[in-house]
Amino acid sequence: MQRTLSLFLSNSEVPMPWEMTQEMESGDVVSILGIDHVFYEDVMRTRGTPSWNNNNPGNIVSSGEAENYGAYHGKRNDIFAIFPSEEQGLSAVRQFLLRRKEKTILQMMHIYAPSGHGSNNPEVYALQVATALGVSTNTLVSQMSQDQVADFAREIKRIEGWREGQVHGPDDLPDDVNHWLAKFSTRAERRAADQPFAKQGSPKSEGIKNIQQRLNDLGRVPALVADGIFGPKTEAAAKWFQAGHGLSVDGIVGNNTWKKLAQG
Repeated sequence: MQRTLSLFLSNSEVPMPWEMTQEMESGDVVSILGIDHVFYEDVMRTRGTPSWNNNNPGNIVSSGEAENYGAYHGKRNDIFAIFPSEEQGLSAVRQFLLRRKEKTILQMMHIYAPSGHGSNNPEVYALQVATALGVSTNTLVSQMSQDQVADFAREIKRIEGWREGQVHGPDDLPDDVNHWLAKFSTRAERRAADQPFAKQGSPKSEGIKNIQQRLNDLGRVPALVADGIFGPKTEAAAKWFQAGHGLSVDGIVGNNTWKKLAQG
């Protein structure tokens, strides 16, 4: 059973011990202006890379497999699983590799980081891994020692990007997070107010509905269907808004675009 966290705010919005609040669980994500804040049992992580925020060094997607490796059940940040600790996340990468032990390094990187997903280049990644391990890209996972498998996992962590951000406890949450949680005190209210980083292909969510509704409020014609799906029409509407507000016209709703959407 997941331990319920707490973040009980008084009228002065000074946080008290987390054990005293309601409706906040380990693995919950609060997104404000496109910035994710990931809550754990006694800390909140934010402003690092997604892999760091999520304790997920391999950026393993949320799935039944991820939960089998220790990810929080029913929790995800965008498409990615959230793990209780970095060590559990790194252990998950090792288990992911060993489950596919008859694959070569090159085959593994095509599975793990396929071409067409962002800037992935599995051939380059495979060469980097093989060089670090002192083997060829045709080496099978089953031919590796435990130490080499561990090194393989650490190389994946490096390739996926691991930049530390900020860690906050119950008594030092940033003001914007304190204010947000005071304003949206229940899980349903937070979901309805969610402001996620979003782009075409992001999972269906209430946060994307918020983007679509806001674009409609600001005059998008034809109006979008607020269905929570970030498809080509929503991307086109985001670009329309960005072009009219001096923003980078990329169709991605991040921090700067959210700020302008909020300001109107």
